[in-house]
Amino acid sequence: MFKIKELGRTYIIKPVALLLSKIGVKPMVITLLSLLLAIIAFFFYRSGHFLTGAVFLVLSGLFDAFDGEVARLTGRVSQIGGFIDSTIDRISEFFIFFGLFLFYRGTMPWVLPWIFTAFFGSIMVSYTRARGEGLGISPQIGIFERFFRFCLLTIGSFLGHYIMSYVLILLTFGTLLTMIRRIFYIHKASGRN
Repeated sequence: MFKIKELGRTYIIKPVALLLSKIGVKPMVITLLSLLLAIIAFFFYRSGHFLTGAVFLVLSGLFDAFDGEVARLTGRVSQIGGFIDSTIDRISEFFIFFGLFLFYRGTMPWVLPWIFTAFFGSIMVSYTRARGEGLGISPQIGIFERFFRFCLLTIGSFLGHYIMSYVLILLTFGTLLTMIRRIFYIHKASGRN
């Protein structure tokens, strides 16, 4: 997964970010565009148009990657920028899961607890990393980071709402396992018994 991420960064993210930086687009504008695209995806997921929702989900993820790269290229990296970017990421995820929740509420209600727990797990994966880094420990373990979660959601979207219901179950177990592994990793790395 790391190699795919690096290939994407080298051949897609960096060239587009370079273009955006040359034409003077600010990282904050790109971050807000990422959120807007996630909100558009929300409307498509809510109405059951999963393929179109996936397109906007992918675009949202790409713009989320562009903002950090543009910030590095233009020397605009800042703590507040990182904070806003992370916060927008969580809001974007909320809109995606909320769109799925509203769709499945009327079609397959048994999926609703899985959506709720998948969203909880997704938030906790990010939270445990942020809190660990706040302690000076970088718990980048477990594959269910945001990139992988978005890949799974995209694949599920292309395969249809029935398969997506099982993708959400996978996301639940994967994110909760990653959260637990990070908690133990941080506990061990902190030197506490």
